[in-house]
This record gives sequence, C-alpha cells and structure tokens, in this order.
Amino acid sequence: MLTDTEPVLRWNTTGITVAGINGSSGKNNTHLNFPFGIIMDYGNNLYIADYLNHRVQKYLFGSSFGQTIAGNGTSGSSPYHLFNPSHIIIDANGNYYITDRINHRIQFWRKGDSFGTTVAGTGKKTI
Repeated sequence: MLTDTEPVLRWNTTGITVAGINGSSGKNNTHLNFPFGIIMDYGNNLYIADYLNHRVQKYLFGSSFGQTIAGNGTSGSSPYHLFNPSHIIIDANGNYYITDRINHRIQFWRKGDSFGTTVAGTGKKTI
C-alpha cells in the first residue's frame, strides 16, 4: 500500500536527447561516437565514456556541450590517452576511475589532470 510520501513512478514513452546529436556521430563538443558507460555526480552533471572518440565527456547539468575531462580524442597507451573507454566511476573527491578497455587497464584520473595513472592491469592482453 502506498503512502502519501512515496513517489509514484510511471514509464515515460517519450525520451529526449540530453547529450550528443541524435543520429549523428562526431568529435566536436556537441557530438559523441558510440557513447558507452554513463554516470552522474551529485550536481547532476553527466559523464559519458565516448568509446570511439577515446575520451570521457562531462556535460554540466542542462548543457548540450560536452567538455573532455579524460583522454585527448586519439587512441593510445600513454598516460594522456585512452583506447575505447567503456565505464567511469567518480570518487568522493571528484576523481575518475576509467575502464580503458583496449589497453587492458583501469586509469585513475585525478580531477583536473590531463593524464591518468594505471591502478589495475598491465596494459597488455594476456592469454
């Protein structure tokens, strides 16, 4: 039995695009290319693993313009690169843990830094 304080949730059949351009991939700050994992922070900002653009994009609440917060848009294995990032976790200090899929590693990206540090994985595929 519902009380007056419990929310009533209903399915909404009409969705809206909150990031990227519907049906159009690209590399600029309004486009995504195969968005994969997403997460929101406590300020309702949206973070997207932009898989084929090799970066993580941050969308401030209400904005349709993304800001690259990890990776530089090209694939690679240096601390400045990501290669098909797939998931993101944000810690209490606003730092990021990113699954760097093709590099077989987890990158720790301190908030505001332009490079990451490998915290798990070797960077090489093993059989």
